[in-house]
Amino acid sequence: MKCNFLLLLSIFLLPSCSTGGLFANNSPLEIHSMGLDRMVLRANCTTIVCTEGFANEGDIWMTDIPMDQIISGDFQSGQIIHLQLLWKPVAGKTPLVSTSTNLTIKYYIIANGDVGIYGGGGFCWPSGDLHNGLSLFIEDANLSIESTNPNFIDLLSPASMSGRVTSVPESTTARQIKNAAALFTP
Repeated sequence: MKCNFLLLLSIFLLPSCSTGGLFANNSPLEIHSMGLDRMVLRANCTTIVCTEGFANEGDIWMTDIPMDQIISGDFQSGQIIHLQLLWKPVAGKTPLVSTSTNLTIKYYIIANGDVGIYGGGGFCWPSGDLHNGLSLFIEDANLSIESTNPNFIDLLSPASMSGRVTSVPESTTARQIKNAAALFTP
């Protein structure tokens, strides 16, 4: 149990060393635990891509797992984040306050083969588009644990996510990351 804690702690504190090639674009996205330990997890994802969504304004898929491992499904540790933009704020037509929800989040943490899946939502300010690259500025979105493997240790719940994410359009890579995340979805 202590070994899993140390491995998970190393994921939280060490930046990712994988390379994402064309898709490398580190994000200052941070997850702040509001629990007793007050952990901070920086999502140093090397692959950040966007694609068209179904009945929404678009999806961003992020990971710090090397793409060859994502494609093969052979990985034991890493992060996968799915950000779904539900609607774009428009002055006079939609709420423009941070208490609105226009973003859903699914966050997968894999530590030594154990998985914790977090979910949540919040408000973001989007810029760009799906054809040239989508950026989101996220303001204190909420996250909490939704499901885990029996040995996963939750060090975050409850948590908040804040920061900026900039993606490049790449539907094939997004689909590959989505397929890898589906391996863990109950």
